Amino acid sequence: FQFIYAWEYGHRMLGRCVGVAFCVPWLYFSLRKRIPPGFQPRMVGLVTMGASQGLVGWWMVKSGLGNDRREDTNQIRVKPVRLATHLTLAFATYGALLWTGLDVLGLPQTTSKLKEVAQSLPKSALPKLNRLRLGSVAMTGCTLITVVSGAMVAGNDAGRAFNTFPKMGDDWIPQDVFDTYARSLPWYRTISEDTATVQFHHRILGMTTAAAGLALMGFGTGGACRAFLTPQARRGLYAVGITSFGQMSLGVITLLNYVPISLAALHQLGSVVVFTSGIYLVHALRYARPALLARTASAAGAAKAPTAVVSSAKVILK
Repeated sequence: FQFIYAWEYGHRMLGRCVGVAFCVPWLYFSLRKRIPPGFQPRMVGLVTMGASQGLVGWWMVKSGLGNDRREDTNQIRVKPVRLATHLTLAFATYGALLWTGLDVLGLPQTTSKLKEVAQSLPKSALPKLNRLRLGSVAMTGCTLITVVSGAMVAGNDAGRAFNTFPKMGDDWIPQDVFDTYARSLPWYRTISEDTATVQFHHRILGMTTAAAGLALMGFGTGGACRAFLTPQARRGLYAVGITSFGQMSLGVITLLNYVPISLAALHQLGSVVVFTSGIYLVHALRYARPALLARTASAAGAAKAPTAVVSSAKVILK
């Protein structure tokens, strides 16, 4: 208990330090009126998300104490759904912080730069780039869903079962999955508390995310969109493809080695890297947003040669 408590106490103190590290500079720059216009509502939202994370964290911890504990009273374990909620809010807060930081780094003429890039594109490129942008949003969302399913795996200690790949034991879909449904468990308990089902879902989601990342990289860098990518978007595509495949590979290695703490922690860190790559890519493809393209389509004029487009984009966003 003391070992677990030490980690819990350290985690709480670190969370409070993060809050102080955010709030003190925010108050300082607010008093000096150095917060860029339009960013104060974001800052309030970020503080609210951070404070909510503390409350959700306590709600999660409470599920492992007293009368709220799960059926197995011999182990201290929180409810997987609450663990997943806590982790999801952490990723959402991190994503909002990252997006805000990228916006600030692009000041002071972010909007005008994006419009210039959009105006330099031929009309034929706009639908392709918009599909690429939507694909990057979907891939980032898939990453977050996979993270949530990973929290379910951790909450049920499901990584210590079916330590084979690509099959789960001797089957592609273990019989335990069908047996669970046959027992008429509520669907929300099946997807959050059954070991076989939880791990099966995480495997499928992990492979789907990796395939989506590689497909997105191939579509963007090897297809018709390549000539119309900015350097930032190209870097984001490579990052998404490489990190998503690497994360899936690390997950398989972790599973085959019976989930040692070191590899499990590295795998969780890898999910942050993949999510970061996705956020960066979506942010880099803002110039392909339909609303922005609609405002600039009339001013785009005749289609320009791809070489001129790439040169223009590099100069604008350098």
